[in-house]
Amino acid sequence: MPGYGNASRQYIAAQGPLPSTVNDFWKMVWEKRSQVIVMVTNCTEGGRVKCEQYWPMDYTPCLYGQLLVTVKSEDKFPSWTLREFNVKNKTTSETRTVRHFQFIAWPDHGVPTGTEELIQFRGLIRQQVESSFSAGPTIVHCSAGVGRTGTLIALDVLLQQLDKEKAVGISAFVQQMRLSRPLMVQTESQYVFLHQCIMDTLQPKVVPKSDPLYENSDMIYVNAIALREYEKQS
Repeated sequence: MPGYGNASRQYIAAQGPLPSTVNDFWKMVWEKRSQVIVMVTNCTEGGRVKCEQYWPMDYTPCLYGQLLVTVKSEDKFPSWTLREFNVKNKTTSETRTVRHFQFIAWPDHGVPTGTEELIQFRGLIRQQVESSFSAGPTIVHCSAGVGRTGTLIALDVLLQQLDKEKAVGISAFVQQMRLSRPLMVQTESQYVFLHQCIMDTLQPKVVPKSDPLYENSDMIYVNAIALREYEKQS
């Protein structure tokens, strides 16, 4: 997936692993030399399995194909969990560290209740990525790998663009992502949520944030049109 600036392959947008694809998932992590995995789904939501748990249940090492994965640490917070994995290639004996960021407060096909926590979560990911020298692409997945995945990738790129250029092109980047993977940013509420994240980032913290644009579904079309006009004028 495209990234900011000249980073043509900064991300891999993936479907959540299935029982039959867990070994292939870890093989991809190894072959692409990825050091960061971002998971924006729970394994089970609403009584339905959305993603196979592809890491050990506890601190006991688990073998996935030729890769032995060990959980080195797990830190749980209200809206996300941070893990560190030790991954050893049984064929070559080479060992690598992979960091796992899981956001757990995001309903499928929907958006989080507010922007602040996701923006903070994205900041943790960006800090880790920028400290990982010679790392491969960041792997991002939800369940299907398009809605929440596309929204998180777009948020990361757009906040990089905002920081460097003091301007963003939300519609243009979403269209660019969809050339590589259809349906990225799957729902209208997710698209409007991106605008809300940018607006809340721009607003001084001493000023009360505006009412979330995505809360009133009857106003989504009106708000989206107004935001497009705002983009043209800015």
